[in-house]
Amino acid sequence: MKDLKAVFFDFDGTLVDSEHFYFEAWKPILKQHFAVNLDFETWIQYFAGHTLARNILTMKELWGVDVKEEFMWKSTRENYANQDMLTIPLMPHARELIDFLVERDIQMGLVTSNFRPTVERMLEHYGLLQHFSWFVTREDVVNPKPNPTCYQKALLLSGFDTSEVVAIEDTATGSRAAYDAGLTCIAVTKQKAERDRLDFVNHLLFDLKEVNDLLR
Repeated sequence: MKDLKAVFFDFDGTLVDSEHFYFEAWKPILKQHFAVNLDFETWIQYFAGHTLARNILTMKELWGVDVKEEFMWKSTRENYANQDMLTIPLMPHARELIDFLVERDIQMGLVTSNFRPTVERMLEHYGLLQHFSWFVTREDVVNPKPNPTCYQKALLLSGFDTSEVVAIEDTATGSRAAYDAGLTCIAVTKQKAERDRLDFVNHLLFDLKEVNDLLR
């Protein structure tokens, strides 16, 4: 990819290995308040990569749970705080990929449905914040992924053309947003439930080492 000028990263599940963190926060809430035994496979298949509002709709569809967003927001945030998000590790090979992009003077942006204070705090913790030139976070869009608005906004911020940028995602939700914005989309996941939904992306890989090899 000789004309590559920038890479837009998703955050959760792409740069940081956070899905188990979120799963462990949600699991006791569903068990205690709704008698639902959530397993990780179900989390990946139906909840990972989606907004809180979308996940509340999914709870109603799967289990008939009718709950207000305010309750789930408060309950999940309390559990996130108790677990300490700074214990979430980077995805394998994430640092090596970022180092490679820095060496090649390829700029980086973050396009995520997470909130800016959270991602900035975590990137600062990893010592990576200074490498990111643009951020499009949950606060910046009305319609989150899979709507392509977030990637369209990132493109405007970067000043690059779609042919000069690739997006790296881990879910069909995020990949659809990138693809529909006209970007080359690299999806990275080992989860079969996600891989089965990602037949439309440009590249479907297993880890960030494969991304590094591809971009080289």
